[in-house]
Amino acid sequence: MSERRDLEIIAGLVPPGSRVLDLGCGGGELLAHLIKQRACSGYGIEIADANVERCVARNVDVLQLNLEEGLAMFGDASFDVVLQLDTLQHLRNAETVLRETARVGHQAIVSFPNFA
Repeated sequence: MSERRDLEIIAGLVPPGSRVLDLGCGGGELLAHLIKQRACSGYGIEIADANVERCVARNVDVLQLNLEEGLAMFGDASFDVVLQLDTLQHLRNAETVLRETARVGHQAIVSFPNFA
């Protein structure tokens, strides 16, 4: 899937067949892998134009949204798993986004880089 071993480990934490929301999905590499290899479905959320185009090229359903504006378009417990990988440090209001992550998903997987 990737040279990033952490993404392979995270993919292994997502149960097969899950409905997944990937917040800050980048180019959609992980979500494409989950769809193809683990029979998952779902959406990626991304703000950068180039990454949205990469998602589309991978046939990943993507919505171009600013996470700071919330996830009001999704109902409570809409997803089995919500991924928030390496996005937390980019947010001004991380607490609100974490609350929204917990609201829309049954399970959340959150990671952030170690800059130390």
